Amino acid sequence: MSRTRIALATCASWPELDADGPELVAALAAEGLDADLVAWDDPAADWASYPLVVIRTTWDYWDRHAQFLAWARSVPRLVNSADVVAWNTDKIYLRRLQAAGIPVVPTVWVAPGEDFVTPDHPFVVKPSVSAGARDTAAYDGGDPLATEHVARLHAAGKTVMVQPYVDAVDSAGETAVLVFGGVVSHGARKSAVLTVGEGEVALGSWSMQARTPSAEEQALALRVVEVASSWGEDLLYARVDLLPGPLVIELEVTEPSLYLTLAPGSAARFAAAVAGRLASLSSGAATPRS
Repeated sequence: MSRTRIALATCASWPELDADGPELVAALAAEGLDADLVAWDDPAADWASYPLVVIRTTWDYWDRHAQFLAWARSVPRLVNSADVVAWNTDKIYLRRLQAAGIPVVPTVWVAPGEDFVTPDHPFVVKPSVSAGARDTAAYDGGDPLATEHVARLHAAGKTVMVQPYVDAVDSAGETAVLVFGGVVSHGARKSAVLTVGEGEVALGSWSMQARTPSAEEQALALRVVEVASSWGEDLLYARVDLLPGPLVIELEVTEPSLYLTLAPGSAARFAAAVAGRLASLSSGAATPRS
């Protein structure tokens, strides 16, 4: 088998990928793809030399959003692409999903300079540009600490999302549905991340376990991917995060954790999707969607 060298985009904080790394690199190798791990902001990186660059653990861009978007636009063959990165790294895309008929967690958007009205029921405050539950907390209705939280996010120039706290998540958790190349690969269950009244969540203060998504959850995930793909191109990979309902809380198509270690064979499925995309690019087949 001929060998091809691709790049997996990382960051200085996660240079060796996450727990999925060994299985991912081995699965890519089995497809004839040797992976270089390269930090996205490495000034010495020659991105144009790679036939494909796959975003993986670029988990330090939250406070350098504009720089990250500029980097994405500079990479010739990036997946998911710079256009996808641009809309997906600001959760305002949830508006577009809702407009397309996707059931999403109801959200009030409060931009800097706009007034925040404290809900009278348990609710969640988070910035629209973030990941890993950074700067996120759940509050009881009327809690004045929420006003301070919103003010701090506004002072940093961030748009705030205010969502009702879905208490069914306390027992059921969140369900992640992983879709590779338009096909459901596997699922995972995340324990409840937030506790009402206990302040901002600590990174990684939740547990993950394998879970087979229900038929309804899988169908919703595929519908979300179909809608998002219609915005410009077929998505190589997607993680659709669902709350009980099911309701979409997030669509991760930039740098999602893939939970490959929880599902035997999932690394091979991801690697096969990567190899398929590379073959399409090499043959000149188009991936954009009208």
